[in-house]
Amino acid sequence: MSQRVQFDRIGYWSEVKLDILKRYAAAYSRILSRQPSLSHVYIDAFAGAGIHVRKHEGTFVLGSPLNALNVSPPFREYHLIDVAPEKLANLNKFVAGRKDVFIYHGDCNKILLNQVFPN
Repeated sequence: MSQRVQFDRIGYWSEVKLDILKRYAAAYSRILSRQPSLSHVYIDAFAGAGIHVRKHEGTFVLGSPLNALNVSPPFREYHLIDVAPEKLANLNKFVAGRKDVFIYHGDCNKILLNQVFPN
């Protein structure tokens, strides 16, 4: 039996953080994509469900993984990790069929060391 997703309810400062991260990822991707000898990837060790709920409005806001997937030029790969399988199942709905997105379930410390960084 699958569990129902409990979306993280976020406040104003979390939205500000997401906006800063979105802008930084776009600038980072733009700069590194101009370096032909480099290949840049996006790693989110606490990816969550991909979306959050605004505390005071109850509306959805994109989370950091979905913001990163909208960056242009795109990253070469996206590695998304979380411990909550129901959140990853929701996130997978947004990225299904993409060959450049890798989703991992479990402890990010182990996954990063054993699966992501070695590649």
